[in-house]
Amino acid sequence: MSTSVVYKIVESPQSPLPKDFLKNLPHIFSQEGTTIYKKRNEIKLFRVGNATICVKKYGIAPFFNRVFYSLGLRIPKARRAYMYAQRILECGFQTPVQYGYVLQYTGGLLGASYSVEAFIENAKTVADFKQDKELIKAFARYTAQLHANGLMHRDYILNNILFEKDNTGYHFTLIDINRFVFQQKPIRGFLQRMNLMQPFNDPKELEFFVQEYIRVASVPCSLLKQVKFFRLWRTRYSALKRFLKKLPGLRALASRSYRL
Repeated sequence: MSTSVVYKIVESPQSPLPKDFLKNLPHIFSQEGTTIYKKRNEIKLFRVGNATICVKKYGIAPFFNRVFYSLGLRIPKARRAYMYAQRILECGFQTPVQYGYVLQYTGGLLGASYSVEAFIENAKTVADFKQDKELIKAFARYTAQLHANGLMHRDYILNNILFEKDNTGYHFTLIDINRFVFQQKPIRGFLQRMNLMQPFNDPKELEFFVQEYIRVASVPCSLLKQVKFFRLWRTRYSALKRFLKKLPGLRALASRSYRL
């Protein structure tokens, strides 16, 4: 007996996509496009007219997460990316415009999902230029602006921050935004410290970044010591996970993704 497959399709009014592109996206994605990333999730580029769009296919979640998504207890990642992009843009910060998303349900449970967004040509990530002191200073100021506005990227790694530079300075764009925090008040306390320790592994790079953040955000210098402690804790936690993966029977436990 075959299992029914149902698609939920949401398209932005500003979408430049051809008619029925989202409707046929699962088939199109499997047959066409250029893969630029493939692990648990897969990202492909497609040429649409004179523009390039980026489609991200999210891998099928574990069973209990599929149940939570399907019952509405959690928001699917593709839908979160669509919603969060709109909010980030409304707050005056940059992220690729989302054109729509597709959720695939099989037997009533969420399976694969797809998000479609504008692709930024010739994008540079902060990770590629982290030795540039002026760039990192600008990045620290940008981080302070995000926090002051109650915004926090929960996967705040350098590969998730694009930038360009012109005569007016550095301009940053956030990507991979399906895990994000929006508050009506500035980001402070635990969340602030956890977020600040994420971008840099190297102690000297981390110190330089946080010192500039402290200067522009006008927060106590003791913040640096606290962020270093969080970074040390995270490093030891990661080492423990690697150790546990080597022990029989504990691989599944150790491989669980870290969440703030």
